Amino acid sequence: MSPIRRASWPGLMRLCLIVMFAALSGRVVTAQESPPTPAPDALFLPLVQGPPPSQVVIAAAYIDSALSYEPDEAILLWNMGAGAQALAGWSLTDGTRRAAFPLTSTVELAPGARLWCTANADSFYRSFGEPAGCTWRTASPGAQLLDAALSLVNTGGAITLADAAGAAVDTLLYGNTTRQPTGWHGAPATLYTRGLATTSGQVWQRKLDPFTGLPIDSDTAQDWAGDLADLAWGRRVRQPGWGGWTRTDGLWPATGVEAATWAVAIGPEGLYTPLAETLNQATQSIDLSLYTFEHPALAQLLVDVLRRGVRVRLLLDGAPPGGITNTQKWCVTQIANAGGEVRYLALADDAPAGYKRRYRFTHAKYGIVDAQHVFVGTENPTLDAMPLPGEQPVGGRRGFYLFTDAPGVSAALRDLFARDWRPAVFADLHPYDAADPKYGAPPADFVLPEPQRYEVAASPFAEVVRVAGEAEYAVISAPENALRPDAGMQALFAAAGAGDEITLMQMYEDKYWGESASNPIADPNPRLEAVIAAARRGARVRLLLDSYFDDPEELRSNQATVDYVRAIAAAEGLNLEARTGNPTAGGIHAKLVLVRVGERYWVAVGSLNGGETSHKLNREVVLMVAQRTLYERLYSVVEHDWALAE
Repeated sequence: MSPIRRASWPGLMRLCLIVMFAALSGRVVTAQESPPTPAPDALFLPLVQGPPPSQVVIAAAYIDSALSYEPDEAILLWNMGAGAQALAGWSLTDGTRRAAFPLTSTVELAPGARLWCTANADSFYRSFGEPAGCTWRTASPGAQLLDAALSLVNTGGAITLADAAGAAVDTLLYGNTTRQPTGWHGAPATLYTRGLATTSGQVWQRKLDPFTGLPIDSDTAQDWAGDLADLAWGRRVRQPGWGGWTRTDGLWPATGVEAATWAVAIGPEGLYTPLAETLNQATQSIDLSLYTFEHPALAQLLVDVLRRGVRVRLLLDGAPPGGITNTQKWCVTQIANAGGEVRYLALADDAPAGYKRRYRFTHAKYGIVDAQHVFVGTENPTLDAMPLPGEQPVGGRRGFYLFTDAPGVSAALRDLFARDWRPAVFADLHPYDAADPKYGAPPADFVLPEPQRYEVAASPFAEVVRVAGEAEYAVISAPENALRPDAGMQALFAAAGAGDEITLMQMYEDKYWGESASNPIADPNPRLEAVIAAARRGARVRLLLDSYFDDPEELRSNQATVDYVRAIAAAEGLNLEARTGNPTAGGIHAKLVLVRVGERYWVAVGSLNGGETSHKLNREVVLMVAQRTLYERLYSVVEHDWALAE
C-alpha cells in the first residue's frame, strides 16, 4: 500500500464514524464538513466487536400429521444468522405446554444449520427421510431429549421459540386462532388447501429467499408459503419426504454448461429404436423412473440385459388412473423374474397406519444407463407411444425424448433417483410380489393383446437428430423447483418480449388452477398467464393442445383454454394463438416447450403437464437444453402438427 493510502485510511475511518454518529443523533452531515477537533483530554477507546449474531427461527412445522397418534409431528429450527447458537435452556411452547433443552445440553446450531425437533425420531425419519436433532416424547440415540412433551394443536394455535432467559425469539401463529402472541403481527398463517392439497399431511413452511435460500422473516403470515396473496412465491405445498430445502436437494434446478452429445427423438414413429439402443448398451446398471410400463418388447430387452449381469431398478407409480393393467403386470413379471428390482410408489405392507405416499403420482419418465447416458421424455413405454418400426406410416401418441451424456445432467438425475429410491427408509416403495393381486403377476391365463393401430398418411419424423457440442442445460423437478418464477421455464417466459417466440405443445394446459369451479382471476395458472404476459410484451405465442383425450364440456378442458386464449388475443390484438389437434391419430401426449429469446434457442422436454397437481404434488422431471439444432427439429414438428390442428 502506498504512503498516501496509509495516510488517508484513518481519515476515512473518522468520516465513517462521524456519519454513523450523525445518523444516530439526527444531525445532518455534509460531505464537505470537517471532523471536530477533539479536546486535549478526550479519551479514545478501542472499537470492541463481539461474535456475529445468530438468528434462529421456526422455519417449518409438521402439525397435522397423517400418521395415527402423530408420532412424527415436528418443528424445524433454522439458524439464519452469521453466528452459532447454543440451545441449552432454550424452549418451545405450544399453548400451555413448554419443552426445553436441558441446561446441560451441548446442542449448537451453526450458521445456516437446520435442526428438526419431533415427538419420535424413528417415526420422523420414516416420514421425512432425515434425522431429527431433538425429541420431546421418546428418547433416541443421537437426539437431544427435551424436558417435557409437546402436542401440537391441528386446528390452530401458536408455537413460540424462547431463549435461555425466557424471551420470545420467534413465533408461528397458525390456523384457526384469535390469539395475538408476542413476536407476531396480524392474521395467522394459513396452509394452501385448494385443488387436491389437504391440511392433513401437509408441512407448514416459510418462504425461502430467492437469492440466499434462507427463510424469510417479518413475523407475519406473509412469510409462510401458503400465502394466497402471493402468486409468485406463495400458494405452495410441502409434504414429508420431499427435497427442496437447500441447493443440494432441489431448491434450485441443477444447471450448467457442458460439452456433450445431445439428441432428440420424436414419437410415435421415432422413439422405440433410440430408446432400445440406449438401454441395450448398458454394461453395469439401468435405473428407470416411469409412470407406467406396458411395452413387451422393451421388457424382453431388459430381460436380456439382466442376463448379461446388468443391475436394473424400475420405479413405477402404484395407483395410475384405471389401475395397473395386466399388460404392465406381464412386463414387470418378466423383468422381476430375470432379477430386476421393481418398486411401486405404494404403501409397503409394514407402513404405519395413516402413512401417505410422498407424491400424488410419480409421473416422471427418465432413465440412467451406466450412470452416464440419460434420457428424459414425455412418454410412458407403451406400444401406442413407441410402436415397433414397420414399413407403413405409423401413428400413435405424439411425444418426445431427449438423450445426452452430459455429466451434470446425469449427476442430477442420479441424485434424484437416489432420493426417491430409498426402500429402507420410506414406507411407500412396495416391492413387486408375484402373488400380490395388485402389485404382482397377471392372471395365469392372460394373453398379451394385439397392439392398436393408428392410421396416418405419413410419419416423417422417425430419424433421430444428434449434435455434439457445448450447451446450457437445466434439470427441473417437481415438486421442488418447477414453480420457481426466477428459474427454468418460468424465467424464460418472463424474459420473452418483442421479437421472441414461445411455443407449447401439451397434453393439457389448464385454464386455471384451484377448485374445478374456480376461474383465472381467483386461481390463475401461472404458466399460462406467463405466456400470455409475454404476448402482451410483443412475443409470438402459440399453444397446441390435445383434442384426442380432451372433453370439451369440462370446465378446465383444453377447448376451454383455447377459447380463453383466443378471446384475450382478439380483445387485445396480441400475436397469441391456440389450437387443439390430434396429428398422429393417438393423441398429443407431449409436454413440450420451445422458447426463443434473442439468439438463445431453448427446448424443454419432460413429464410436466399444465396442471396444478403436476407442479405441486407429483414427481415430475423436465430437461431443458439451449441448443439451436434441437430447437429447429422440434419446431419443424410443431409446424407440421399446427397445420393439421383446428
